[in-house]
Amino acid sequence: MDGKIIHDGVHGSMKITGLILDLVKTPEFQRLRNIKQLGLAYLVYPGANHSRFEHSLGAWHLARRLSQEVGLEENESMLLQVGALLHDIGHGPFSHTFETIYRHYVKERDHMRLGREMILGKTNITESENGGRIPEIIESYGYDFSPGDVADLILGKHEKGYLGSMLHGDVDVDQLDYLVRDAHYTGVAHGIIDLERLMKVLRVYKNELVVDEKGVEAVEGMMVARSLMYSRVYFHHTVKIAEGMLTRALEFALEEGHLWDFWRMTDCRVLVELEDLEGLPSEMVKRIKYRELYKAAVLAGADELTGEEKRELLIAYRNVERRREIERNLADAVGAREGEVILEFSTADLMLSEPRLKAAEINVLLGNGELKPLRKVTPLANALKRRQTPRWAILIASPERYARKLREVWRRVLFR
Repeated sequence: MDGKIIHDGVHGSMKITGLILDLVKTPEFQRLRNIKQLGLAYLVYPGANHSRFEHSLGAWHLARRLSQEVGLEENESMLLQVGALLHDIGHGPFSHTFETIYRHYVKERDHMRLGREMILGKTNITESENGGRIPEIIESYGYDFSPGDVADLILGKHEKGYLGSMLHGDVDVDQLDYLVRDAHYTGVAHGIIDLERLMKVLRVYKNELVVDEKGVEAVEGMMVARSLMYSRVYFHHTVKIAEGMLTRALEFALEEGHLWDFWRMTDCRVLVELEDLEGLPSEMVKRIKYRELYKAAVLAGADELTGEEKRELLIAYRNVERRREIERNLADAVGAREGEVILEFSTADLMLSEPRLKAAEINVLLGNGELKPLRKVTPLANALKRRQTPRWAILIASPERYARKLREVWRRVLFR
């Protein structure tokens, strides 16, 4: 069968053919070459320049392998493969960086729902005339599933629970690829997992994806790796400062009536458009470009906050206007301009970007045929759910000249 060989830095040579090849050729999928997988993490880890394109191919590759390992029939296998390939098709520039902005400025259009619209042919996110053909391509191959089935699978709504779990569960092909890939490109060994073992110990049993009892240690290793990668890479305080600065630049632009179609753009396009504007957006982008980042004035752990303070921050972080008001109050208190003080609250950010982090619900298939939740088989699962990831709960950053004063007044301003 004719096809193309893609040489991947993580999984080696992968041959793509048929439906998968035609979907890879679409403008929507090719656009992912220009969306960085880890947002602005390259400012801390210089090798982290890999893209959503690579990750999506990697997730497809693992979906194909897992399909073979658990013995899925052809239609289910192809449905899972197409879902894995297209699961990130709706990502906007810099991946998760602008996730909070979607809810406030782009009504009902986070990257998951946007991806669904693209798979159903309701949105052409690209400037290419060849865009919008994804449903037509899927239907042309005559498999026993529709574009709607693919969209439902990506949103975790498929009637067959094991298929949904393979793509969006406690142990899924999405996580398995990004942990291995992100560890490889950042050079952080914490993300290394026993991928080969995990592929061999997953099973389909009574309509759900389970892990064989002898594979518990491999799942524990994956959970530890995931937790440490969030602490060390994804929520590294400098990465979050840079992403916070870029988010504020875009917010200011949107408030002035610019860049309302930012969700269609690629990384470079957003930076160019923001830099061309006057004032704060341009200043922020130039700072990011030359790594003249704000400094962490406050890094406070969860144990430094009361339950009521955490609830207040969670409400504020979910409400863009309230969060911006707090930032303005902090700036006023230290004599800074609006936009020169940014507040990040990791708990809220994690709930938006990765709800799976606190999950440990996959069942373990014991030798006697009994199913038992992972958390009841290993105490490590519960310990990881309780672990504060990352170590900081509140991050307040600003130009260095305001840092000392912010440390003196932040609590009074936030919780007055």
